[in-house]
Order: sequence, then structure tokens, then C-alpha cells
Amino acid sequence: MSAVPPDLPERLLIAACGGRMLARSAARAGIRPVVLDLYADQDTRAQAQTAAAIPPAPIGLDPAALLDNAARLAPAESGYALVYGSGLDLAPELLERLSSGRTVYGNAPDSLRLIKSPRRFFALLRQLDIPHPATRFEPPEPPQGWLAKPGCGEGGKGVVFCAQAQGDDPDRYYQRYVDGPPLSALFLADGANARIVGFNTLWTARLPGQPFLFAGAMNRAGLDRAQRAQVAAIIARLVRATGLRGLNSLDFIADGPVCRVLEINPRPSATLGLYDADFPEGLLARHIRACRGILGEPWQAGDTVRASKAVFAPRDWTAPDEWIWPGWCADRPMPGTFVKTGEPLCTVEAAGSDPEQVEETIRQREAGLIQWLDRAR
Repeated sequence: MSAVPPDLPERLLIAACGGRMLARSAARAGIRPVVLDLYADQDTRAQAQTAAAIPPAPIGLDPAALLDNAARLAPAESGYALVYGSGLDLAPELLERLSSGRTVYGNAPDSLRLIKSPRRFFALLRQLDIPHPATRFEPPEPPQGWLAKPGCGEGGKGVVFCAQAQGDDPDRYYQRYVDGPPLSALFLADGANARIVGFNTLWTARLPGQPFLFAGAMNRAGLDRAQRAQVAAIIARLVRATGLRGLNSLDFIADGPVCRVLEINPRPSATLGLYDADFPEGLLARHIRACRGILGEPWQAGDTVRASKAVFAPRDWTAPDEWIWPGWCADRPMPGTFVKTGEPLCTVEAAGSDPEQVEETIRQREAGLIQWLDRAR
């Protein structure tokens, strides 16, 4: 492993629901991190100094287990920096506790409270005159044509058509359904300025009861020049208004020529992995520097088409002790790991020069793994 650049931390704690991509990016900069996530899978362990699986909470990671493992594996006041990913942006109070005694590279808890509060976020969009789907906080009548969304959620989890919403969730909000492709823009920000890394097409799993659950993405999304300029202007306004830093992603939907904002993920997103190989030191190094206010020199965008997609278990399954996973699989569970029906099993990846061919390769690889599971009964 190469030496860590002098402006990057040698000791690093990564905390996220899924930490594999962040760990792989850290390895490009010569950093072997401590990783605390839901899985501690084979790929994460291969890149980490050490990794531990943290039980899930209703939102994100179990707080007690996360704090206990952090104290044991990356003690406060011992020189560890912290980079957080999915899940922690939904728990600013937990992030504040985890940050104590560690230098944090990411957005501050107060920024998360603004951006992840639907009432405050959509009020900000209205104030900045940024297009977004019609949004309200009382159930619409009639419900047809509306979505019900959890007030604290990410990745499309819990999003359903309004007529299918169950229970009484006081934090739920409602948004007009727009029939267009879901897209995202991964970007770096220094608190005042932003630079887009790339545009992505988002895929959903469409599992029973989870019709909008995020499943994967492909880069090089086919937006025209006007749409790209529109999204860049939106991101610039939001960064100036919120002071966003580091890697973030903007989710939006193309409604004809208009790009309508859905949400911001104010931390490195899963699409990091679609671009990381284009950066010799990895995007995590850029994230850390941007959090310090340094965007660095502009880069030359690559032209490789990359895609990744989660494969969800079609039935209860236990990872075998001896099985050679294909090289295009990532997030490979440790032997003996029990995976329930509908839970993420692993990720399939593909790369090439033609988007349609790459997407077809993803479909074939996903189908091949499912067939293997059926034969292994």
C-alpha cells in the first residue's frame, strides 16, 4: 500500500450503513480505515485495518453498538478522523456524540438538520425558486397521483403511492408523482463553490411494498446541455445557501426539460463508486480536502460507463463456507452470514463504453446469481 499523502489523516474511522466503497476509496490514498457498518463483508475487511458489523436501528445504525465499537477500535482523542456515510446524516445527535474527540470530515449536524428536514428543505427550495414536485404535509384528497414519503428516510425506503400508505406517521409528507427518470448528480463542495463529478441514472428494486427502493445506478446519464447547466445552477445556489462541504449528491427527476429536485444526500453517496477509479488518490481524498475548503485543480472527466446494482435475496439464504464469488461481485457476505428474503445479498458491477451494453451486462449478472441461488437449494 502506498504512503498516505501528508495532508490526509493516517488514522480514519468510517461509519455508515454501507462502508465498502468509502473503504476502497480510502485504500487508493494509502489509508487503511476502521470501518463500522451493517455488514463488515469480505470486500470491506480486505480494505480495512479492521471492520465490525453494527446492528441496525429503525433508522441507520444502533447507537449504543456504534459508540461502543468506535470507543474500542478508534478511541477518541487518539488521532482518528471521522468520515460518515449513509445513515449518519439521518441521526445528527448520534453524529455529534461520535464526533467527540475526532476530527470530522463531512457536513455539520446543523446542516443535516436543515437538509434532512422536509419542511425546512422544501421551504428553502421555494425561497431559492428551485423546481421540485408539488409537496404538502397534509394527506391529499383525492390521493391519486401522490406519493407518501417518510419524513426521515433515504434511498426510497418507505416511499409508496399515497393510496397504499398505512399507519399514522406524523413526520410523513406527500409529493406529487412525476413520471420521469430518477437521476442524481454527485458533486464536491467547499462551503461556497461546487464542482460536479458526474450525472447518474438511478435504478429501483421494486420489491413488494417497496416500489421506489434504491437498488443501483449507472453513470454518464443522458442529460442534454441545458439540463446539465440547470442542475449545476441549482447545486451552486444550494451550496451558497447551506454551506455544504465535501462529497454530496442531489437527487432529481427529469420532468420534460425541467429538472425537479427530490432531495440532497449531504454525505458521500453510493454513486462514489462509479467514479472513484478516475481519481488516482480516490474521491475520499477529494472529499477530505473539500471539507477543508480545497476543491483542488479541475479534473478531466473519464468516459468509462460504470454501473452497480444490489441483488436482493429471493429467499432466506446463508452464505456458504466455500464458494468463489465472481470477480464482478462486491459486498460479498462473510461465510455463514444469514440473509433474509428481500435483504441485500451482494452487488453486481459492470463497466464498458456503451450504456445499453453495460446495463444488459448488469441484468445478465443479476439473473445469473439468482439462478445460482435457486440451484443451490
